[in-house]
Amino acid sequence: MKEIITMWKYSMMVALTALCAGIYMLFLLPTKTITLIPGITEIRPASLLPVIFGLLFGPAGAWGSAIGNLAGDLFGTFSPGSIFGFAGNFLYAYIPYKLWHHMKQRHGEDRAPTINTPWKLANFGIVSFISSMACAVTIAWGLNLLNLTNFPAPAIIIVLNNTVTTLLLGPILLPVLYKAAKKYKLLWTDLMHPKDFSKPSTDKLYPFMIITGSAGALMSGLASACFIAGNNIFDWQISVQGTGSITVTLFVLPFLAVMLYGSLRA
Repeated sequence: MKEIITMWKYSMMVALTALCAGIYMLFLLPTKTITLIPGITEIRPASLLPVIFGLLFGPAGAWGSAIGNLAGDLFGTFSPGSIFGFAGNFLYAYIPYKLWHHMKQRHGEDRAPTINTPWKLANFGIVSFISSMACAVTIAWGLNLLNLTNFPAPAIIIVLNNTVTTLLLGPILLPVLYKAAKKYKLLWTDLMHPKDFSKPSTDKLYPFMIITGSAGALMSGLASACFIAGNNIFDWQISVQGTGSITVTLFVLPFLAVMLYGSLRA
C-alpha cells in the first residue's frame, strides 16, 4: 500500500500516471454514445487498459486509470456516482499487480508481468476476473447507495464488459507493451526504490480476502436485490431503470469491507 503514496515523489511515476490517464480517457470517449444505462455507463472496449496499466506501472497505473475514468465521465456520465467510478477503476488496476505476485508460478518461471506461457495466461485470466468483480461491486454498491440505480444492472454490465474485453484483447496487448516497458525501463519496480514500496505479503489470507470479498459482494448483492428488494434481473428494461435499496447496501457492505482490507494489506 505504501507505494500509492510514495510514488508521487518520482517524476517518471507522475508522468506515467498522466500518460495512463490521458490514454484511458481518449479510448473511452469514442463509445460514450453507446449507452447501456443512460447517464451511468456505456459499452467500454477501453476497459482492458486498467489491468494492463496496473501490471506494468503499478500504482501509477492505478491512479492513472482512476483519473482517466473521472475525466471520461466529464463527457456525458459525470454524477455523484463518479466518485465510486474513481474508486472502482483504481481497484481495477491496483488489484492485478497485487495479486500477480501471489499467483503460484510453475518451476523455473519468473514473475514478470507478461504472458509468455500457458500458466501465465491462466493467471492473467484469474486476476482480470477478480479485479473486474472488485471494480463492479464497488461502483454498483455506490450507485445503489446514492439511489442512482439498483445494484444488479451495473454490477452485471461491468463484470461482463471488463472481463470479456480484457480476456479477448489483453493477451495480445500485454506482451507487446511489457516488451516496450522493459526495454525502456518503465516498469514501476524499475522506477521506484525498493524502500518506497511495500513487499508483497507472504500471508495468503489477504489475497483470499480479496477473492472472497469481491465474489461475496457480487453474489450477496444479486441475491438480496432479487429475493429481498424485489429486483427482476431477468427483465433487463426494468432492471436498468431500478432504484437503490438500503437492504442491498447493508448486505454487500461487509463483503466490500473484507475485499478492501485484503487489497490494502496484500
